[in-house]
Amino acid sequence: MKPAPRIVNSQKRPIKKTILKQKISKKAQDASSAATLVAVLALLIIFYLLFIPPSYRDQILEGNGTTTSMTSAGGAIKGTLLKASPGVLSPIKAEKIEHNIPALTLYSKTQSKVLQNTNSIYVKSSIFGQKKATISFNVDDVKNTKNALLTFRSSKHKGTLIVRLNGNEVYSGTISQENPEPIKLPDNYLLNGANNIEFEAEKTGWAFWRRNIFQMENLQVTADIKDTSRQESRNIFIVSATEKANVKRSILRFTPDCTTGRTGKLNVLINQKSIHYAIPDCGGRVAIEFPPEILREGENEIVFESEEGSYLIDLIRITSEMKAVVQPTYFFEMPKKDMDALKNGQLHVKMKITFVDSEDTKSAKININGRETNLYQTEREFEKNLDDYVTEGNNAIKISPETPLEIQNLEVYEE
Repeated sequence: MKPAPRIVNSQKRPIKKTILKQKISKKAQDASSAATLVAVLALLIIFYLLFIPPSYRDQILEGNGTTTSMTSAGGAIKGTLLKASPGVLSPIKAEKIEHNIPALTLYSKTQSKVLQNTNSIYVKSSIFGQKKATISFNVDDVKNTKNALLTFRSSKHKGTLIVRLNGNEVYSGTISQENPEPIKLPDNYLLNGANNIEFEAEKTGWAFWRRNIFQMENLQVTADIKDTSRQESRNIFIVSATEKANVKRSILRFTPDCTTGRTGKLNVLINQKSIHYAIPDCGGRVAIEFPPEILREGENEIVFESEEGSYLIDLIRITSEMKAVVQPTYFFEMPKKDMDALKNGQLHVKMKITFVDSEDTKSAKININGRETNLYQTEREFEKNLDDYVTEGNNAIKISPETPLEIQNLEVYEE
């Protein structure tokens, strides 16, 4: 008898593979979910850091700030209570700050000047052609060049002479004497830089037997030149950062010594802004209020310009009327636990001021919770023990400079 045939489950091996694939897929899904969760958490942390106040963000990222602390062996909290950068502090003890400007003189001087000299020229015109001549001269400042004239001596003169300035006819006529009248060169034909005068004898036309001839010597171009270099005066005055920040009104005062009716308008500019443009009352005191915004920290420029005539400007003073100057106050908290540790001698509170330079004398009064201490030194760092000054809760520090101070850091810390 034949044994019964053995039934083999052909699906057994594929089932195991399917189960294995399902497990791998599940693990991949779990890993993907975990990665997604991490990414979401990272985004939440980034958004949190973006929207919290900058001071707290700096403390979290850099590990410092006014609330950074650490625990000492005795259990008291130690760390930084206050950290600030006050910058420049300047003393202002007066209601007004005055800047005195030296007296100055403004005037213009006009004198005749020779612009060109030419020994001789010769021009002619005949049936056989023409011979022309040109001379050139320079004008440095056409605005202040007036009454330009052309003079010459004519040893030969026959016919009509034509003279052109920069292409514009300024004379056409006969010369009847050896020393003719000067020829005026109109101001509106003059150019800055090179100018040309062209001489021409009129054409003879059909009169082939005629010749027009001019022999000229000692040609000279002259003009009245106005020197305006003394019509303007510039001066510098210095405005501190504290003055700039606290000025309420700005006033310019001066006394002009001049001759009424013989002077032009006076223009006064501060930092290129015109604050006065008028003919002043000669001998009277002039007061001009101008916007404080024109002033700038550091160097400021004042310019006086006159259009005409002579001025002696005296007693020039710029006054800044100041607001009530309030120096900044800095606050920090002293927790009860820290105060108890201080009383028990477990910690100490110190103040440290770091200046920008280490050469200038530094002088100030420092008020801590109503109690005053003095600072007077040249060193870059100043330290003070505040154990006897601090109180539980809110504390205040105010620095009143007696010399200009440039403070890089102000720090109150526990150790």
